[in-house]
Amino acid sequence: MAWKFERVAGPFKGRTGGLAWDGSAMLVSAVGEERIMRYDPKSGKTAQFRWWTGRVNGIAVAPDGSVFGAQEGGRRVVQYLADGTAAQTQDLLDGAHHNQPVDVQLDSRGRVWIADPWNSQAPYGPPAYPFLPHASVLRMDSCGPGLWRLTRVTHDTAGPRGVLLSADEKTLYVADGDVERGDICQLLAYPLNGHGSVGTSRSLLNLAFGERGIEGMCLDSDGNIVACMGWAKSGTPPSVVVISPGGTIVETHEAPADLPMRCAFGDAGLSSLYVSAGDGALYRATDTGRKGVRRKS
Repeated sequence: MAWKFERVAGPFKGRTGGLAWDGSAMLVSAVGEERIMRYDPKSGKTAQFRWWTGRVNGIAVAPDGSVFGAQEGGRRVVQYLADGTAAQTQDLLDGAHHNQPVDVQLDSRGRVWIADPWNSQAPYGPPAYPFLPHASVLRMDSCGPGLWRLTRVTHDTAGPRGVLLSADEKTLYVADGDVERGDICQLLAYPLNGHGSVGTSRSLLNLAFGERGIEGMCLDSDGNIVACMGWAKSGTPPSVVVISPGGTIVETHEAPADLPMRCAFGDAGLSSLYVSAGDGALYRATDTGRKGVRRKS
């Protein structure tokens, strides 16, 4: 059954990026406009949630209602608090500034998992702080109110674009590789222990040179990975695919626009799939036959 997407918001200036369901509405990053917007499916209206975001891309909603954002332009992860203020977290890894975070995910312990590549678009201002010699997944642990510690998790990634945890949080999925930087793109799976350390990675998908890999992904209630990948230039066309935990693509659907960016389930029962894209719009499919998974907080 083909998925039918409708445009529900936008288009905004530049691409749309990170998506996160806050319990009653879908948050979407209008990256180029430096805004996070909030689409209410009941009213069909879109309002501004935050502005001057520093090109926030990936976003995640915490149990307390605060929102974590991966700030590509400002080279940091910020936390938008319920009172309307924003708090900086930790941007130093072993005393050095990390790269340009593009995606974040929270686990049930409140830890923040960060995809920290070198991005094809430069950050703001002159390069006052050099980039790290590696592009890795980082984990941010709370050390008390307003205090955080960063730890490097992966040591074999070329440029992670997306991070995802399995429902039991025993597997870390990493969408690795930026085709615009000339990387070979792949989907990696790491066994994960309770301390947040990973074992040896396993490549679930390994794409050919010039193929645009996965940019964003989410989990369905059956444990499958729903992912945005492909582009009109070459290789796999713009697609939203369903990948089994073992790495088999079990469904492929035409994306609603070129450069599909990120996806997330929302609406009542997490029954609708939302997709952001390179054309700056927000799309929704309401009859996919799949549902999202609600994580334990």
